Amino acid sequence: MTAAYQLTDIKVYRDQSCILDIPALSLPQNNCIALLGDNGAGKSTLLDLLAFTTAPNKGEIIFAGHAIQPPLSAAQRRTIGYVSQHPYLLAGTVIDNLKLALRLQDIDSQQHSFLIHQALELVDLHHIATQPAHTLSGGELKRAAIARATVYQPDILLLDEPFSHLDQSHRQQLEDIIEQLAQQQNKTIIFSTHDRLQGLSLADSSINLVNGKTTESPLLNLFSGQLNYPVFDTGHLHIHTTSTLINAHHIAIDPREIIISRQALKSSMRNQFSGRLTLIAEESNAIRLTIDCEEQFHALISSDSLAELNLSLGDTIWLSFKSTAVSVF
Repeated sequence: MTAAYQLTDIKVYRDQSCILDIPALSLPQNNCIALLGDNGAGKSTLLDLLAFTTAPNKGEIIFAGHAIQPPLSAAQRRTIGYVSQHPYLLAGTVIDNLKLALRLQDIDSQQHSFLIHQALELVDLHHIATQPAHTLSGGELKRAAIARATVYQPDILLLDEPFSHLDQSHRQQLEDIIEQLAQQQNKTIIFSTHDRLQGLSLADSSINLVNGKTTESPLLNLFSGQLNYPVFDTGHLHIHTTSTLINAHHIAIDPREIIISRQALKSSMRNQFSGRLTLIAEESNAIRLTIDCEEQFHALISSDSLAELNLSLGDTIWLSFKSTAVSVF
């Protein structure tokens, strides 16, 4: 599959600290991709690079097969739409903002009416198209910003935390918009979110970011601390690993590798903790449990296992996992 972007040896520094360190990353065309990670993980910095609003301090970005250094050409700019985490609309109406975007991208004026109609239909804002931008609610503002970024029909749409600070109804509206865009031919959608479950449900694939670095480790059961071989100290728990890494400060445990029981197991597994069951939720074809053991763990079990264990919120249960189930990085 052709890559929309290929990043090599990327480093971004801020105040002499490396905030983004990506040795290699390929983002395929015509996919919906979620950037997953906590606040400060580097998601916005990476999106700024992909939008070419900033350049890396080191490394190379190949865009659609061409090595790129900002500024982009006019033709290249037209292929990318970008909605920042806190979008700002200019004075005037929603339509005024869309018209300005079309003029800035040198789109033939004869196409403006048709393109504006399509963009407003996508985000369901026809009814407030002539409303002053400063009167929009938070959800309407996000949708209008998406309309502005898509009105000239770019091939790539970048969305930085589009769901932040929205209520459930507006979140659902934006999810529907992203799904509609992802279904269009020759469209690449890249959006960031700290909500892992939401990202995985919407996207074809995902990229996990931790402290400016990509990782294959799952972002559930991600803990910070210090490795003193072979034990990782989270500050609350001592978790046994098989890693001999030096200066490792993060671990992750696959939620599918965690065994849930009513009592402590008679087992060779070195990691066994008891805690209070605080959440039972459906996730795809599994049940996700959240257990508070001074650290918060997530486990995935089958619906049959849930029925067999007869679990209820507030129960004290045990979780167990092997040292080999712990990824250290």
